[in-house]
Amino acid sequence: MKKLIIILLLLSFITPLNAQFNKVGRTSLQFLKIGVGGRESAMGEACIANPQNINSLFWNPAGLTQLENFQVSFHYTKWFIDLGVIGAAAGVNLGDFGVIALNYIYLDYGNLEEALVTSPTGGLDTRTGRNFTGKDMSLGFAYAKKFTDKLSIGVNLRYLREDLFRYSTDLISFDVGSFYDTGWKGIRLAMSAQNFSTQARWLHTGEKARQTYELPLLFRIGWSIDLMGGEDVFLGGDPKQHKLTMNMDAIHSNDYAERLNIGIEYVFLSRFFLRGGYRFNVDEGELSAGIGMNANVSDYIIQFDYSYTEYDFLDSPHRFSLLFSF
Repeated sequence: MKKLIIILLLLSFITPLNAQFNKVGRTSLQFLKIGVGGRESAMGEACIANPQNINSLFWNPAGLTQLENFQVSFHYTKWFIDLGVIGAAAGVNLGDFGVIALNYIYLDYGNLEEALVTSPTGGLDTRTGRNFTGKDMSLGFAYAKKFTDKLSIGVNLRYLREDLFRYSTDLISFDVGSFYDTGWKGIRLAMSAQNFSTQARWLHTGEKARQTYELPLLFRIGWSIDLMGGEDVFLGGDPKQHKLTMNMDAIHSNDYAERLNIGIEYVFLSRFFLRGGYRFNVDEGELSAGIGMNANVSDYIIQFDYSYTEYDFLDSPHRFSLLFSF
């Protein structure tokens, strides 16, 4: 086991960060790459091996097994150019049967100005004076189960739809993931693969029906280690007082170069959270940070998470998450 852990850690460090070419522009339904969850995005999207709430299903459905009872989450991302992403999830732990959850993502493009390739009058302004709109939607059902006290496997089946102008496409996709708690030095390992599906198609008549587009297929391998907060971890300490965790995810996609995400999370008194992260080999959004806190209200726990990701040329996104645990 120790040898396996060392090999996986080395693989994550030597992930090629500079591919010979960037494969952007090859896939459709780009909203699937927008991270959901204030906690997860604050840690630089390095999170698949450190699941702590229901939002983990948007990254690695196997993380659902960490739910203790019933949990509901609501998420909002203030994306650039006035776009907004809404997300929600609800899940329940059914004991030996496993954990089931519903999840939803919605992105509305708002009103867009219609423009032609060339102006009918020969002018430089090709706008027609009309507006059009578009929207993306994902509706999913997830299931995860602990097969041993250390190994969990999960799957998330989703219905996807995109509408743009007068064209639309809909299809079924699924995500799979695994989570393994080694029980040694607070080290956890995970893998996930997202957006397995047929190709998207907008035109369905004539020769143009052959024009199809792949979805952004994402493969992640990650590890997480508790540096502080426990008898068996490297720095020791009482987990009820202080806890420090480091995460790392290596990512391979079919439409951009390989990437490496690193994130940390510090927890004080099991109630206050301070997080930070860095993403390597991205054009925008390298540095991220966030905070969180929870409170006991009657018989349930409310948790609020916020994250900020720094963009240089686009509006920096803000993410907000609210979770209710019963």
